[in-house]
Amino acid sequence: PPLLKRTGCVGSSIRGSMPFPAIFAVAANMNGRYSVSSGGRHDVPFNDDYASRGLEYFDVWSPEIATHYAEVFWTDMGTHPIPPEIVRRFANKTMAIVGYEMDQVMVQPTGKPGVHPEKDVSVPINWAYNHHYETWLLGAAAEMERVSVDPNDVSSHGAATRMVARHRAGAAASPDGAPSSQWFSEGNGGESRKSFHGYPAGFAQLVRSPRAWHTTPMQIDIRNRDCGATPDDVARCSGPHGFTPGPEPRQARYGLAVAGLVPGGPKGGVPGATNYSGLLECPCNGRYGGDPAFYPDGGKGGSRTRVLTHDFKGVAVGACGAAAHVLSAEACFGAVAQLGVNATSIRNETVHSSSLPRGCSVSRDARGASSATFNTAHSAVSCEAGARRVGQVTSLVGVTLGIALDAASDAATLTLSGPAGGWFGAGLHAMVMADQPYTIVVAGEEVFEQKLGTCGEEAQHCAGTRLAASVTVLSDSVSGGVRTVEMSRPLKGRTDDHYSFSLAANTTLNLITAVGYSHAFGHHKAHHHATLTLTDAAGAPTCVCDQGGRGDLCHDGGTGCAHFVKECAPPRHDAAGAHYPFGDLLEQRNPTCSSMSYAGGLRCCGHGRIMLDADQPVRPELLRYHHKYRFWFEEYLPAPRAHAAVQAPAAPSGGGASHLNLERIYYMTEASAGEYDVPPAFATPSVPLPGYPSWPLGVPTPGTSCTGSCPTPEQPSRFGADC
Repeated sequence: PPLLKRTGCVGSSIRGSMPFPAIFAVAANMNGRYSVSSGGRHDVPFNDDYASRGLEYFDVWSPEIATHYAEVFWTDMGTHPIPPEIVRRFANKTMAIVGYEMDQVMVQPTGKPGVHPEKDVSVPINWAYNHHYETWLLGAAAEMERVSVDPNDVSSHGAATRMVARHRAGAAASPDGAPSSQWFSEGNGGESRKSFHGYPAGFAQLVRSPRAWHTTPMQIDIRNRDCGATPDDVARCSGPHGFTPGPEPRQARYGLAVAGLVPGGPKGGVPGATNYSGLLECPCNGRYGGDPAFYPDGGKGGSRTRVLTHDFKGVAVGACGAAAHVLSAEACFGAVAQLGVNATSIRNETVHSSSLPRGCSVSRDARGASSATFNTAHSAVSCEAGARRVGQVTSLVGVTLGIALDAASDAATLTLSGPAGGWFGAGLHAMVMADQPYTIVVAGEEVFEQKLGTCGEEAQHCAGTRLAASVTVLSDSVSGGVRTVEMSRPLKGRTDDHYSFSLAANTTLNLITAVGYSHAFGHHKAHHHATLTLTDAAGAPTCVCDQGGRGDLCHDGGTGCAHFVKECAPPRHDAAGAHYPFGDLLEQRNPTCSSMSYAGGLRCCGHGRIMLDADQPVRPELLRYHHKYRFWFEEYLPAPRAHAAVQAPAAPSGGGASHLNLERIYYMTEASAGEYDVPPAFATPSVPLPGYPSWPLGVPTPGTSCTGSCPTPEQPSRFGADC
């Protein structure tokens, strides 16, 4: 519902029927006085009083927003009329919006905005946090349209569609060049209400023939319901910090509140003394997207709210890329265990050494035992394997493949074993038969090479094509029901269909293995994939690098899963090679960059979601309020005229119109990520660190720099007053 008002210092009145009575009086700013800064100076002398400039205004209210505690409201609220007097007055004319104000208000009677605007009560920002809003003023030639967008477009925050204002097809262009719509949006959260949105004299957001408005707000309900949620409760529970927090999920504030590290300690999931709500950061939680470190058994539905799949590979020569270092000892040791390293045993160790490769590496000694090493030092040492590599893996169907590569003799020695009662085989560099891998098969009296999956649409169950022989059998024996064939062949494949081994590239191989019903090669009885990693035969370390993976954010019942990878920008360098500010998030592996590591943010803050854990109850009391906007305007005059303060600048056409149209300039400081995390500077014992699992104690998290008496790996709990 709209309300039209006119300041008393303008000559004529406005007549005509309206949904609500017009108020013809000198009006103050809707939100009171504004503090204006200039450079480093605050509260500088500045005329922030719209009415003193002889401006007119009209008010509009959104439909009702009604939410539970911890609920997100983020949805399109539709197109609504502006006062009919404004529509008639500016038909085929241009309005100059020279400023606007926004508020969020509880109204009386409840649910009926504009009936008693003098009784509107502003909702405190620590009740309902206005994260951002998008509002449009539409002219007669404009319409709203829902368009498809790339879900990875951060300006849409993961949505598949968004609303945009369009010039209606077939509608004539404005004769004075004014736009048919205008967009008003702020993303600076609660500060928007007390930010001055007035424009310099002679400048405005112009709109031709205004007729309606449209809005999409994003709100987070953070009012503790023990304190009430009605206009009569505004003065309740102000607390020593002006705020009384409500319950928060375990993952809020990186888990520090639940761990008792917020002053006052937690009580029933409620942090202690604090002046803000951890819900403002949109923490992923036990209802949606919660990190496995906080929710290892999933939510109330029993399934994980974050499903992670990950890929690692070995690099024998060189080092992991800047974004491919394994970040935790836990991840390192798990990666080595799944990479198929041939070892009689694996010993896990964490070190801080400048003489070993950074991050994760694995080495094998002369006795066949291996060491998985996680190095917390940012060492520049590379992995430098020699000319001989070895590896062996046994799949879940009992097929074992051993590979030994020797650059000096240009030979690959392959040892393949499996059940002696039937055929068995292994395909290299594949996950399924449809990958058409080079395969070695032992079947009865034969040892042959095959290219699988060459039969078109049914390739996944196709025996494929027999290849020309390139292997030489060195031995063939049976022991304990297991047949073992040792063979050799050149490193380079005989044809393009034969697999070529490369000591520079072949460190981690994916394999498929299968066993048959009989010695006659045919459809398999069982099959399974495996991974094999070659290590240096002389014991030099092989680097283990993070190839990335996929993390699905899910509801606690395992439904509604989604994943994403943002275009986090890498750092840039000038012509001289010097680093200059552009984007640090990728280099620092900031948790916001993908759903693998996401700790919280807009992807966990969808409309209607309750940002609590599944075992935290949802209170029934609703907070009911409306967005309210006041648009201050003047008439746009195409002919030159003297402005109240300054002579109007010349229009681009040279016509000297009363106002120049303001173009909205928008730049994301996060270099297209849309948001970013500021993780704790150091890991805390027993508290998970989303995005940096098992981060070593005493080591600053990426992006952190410290001076003074700060923690070190040797003294992880040292926090001097000068740190």
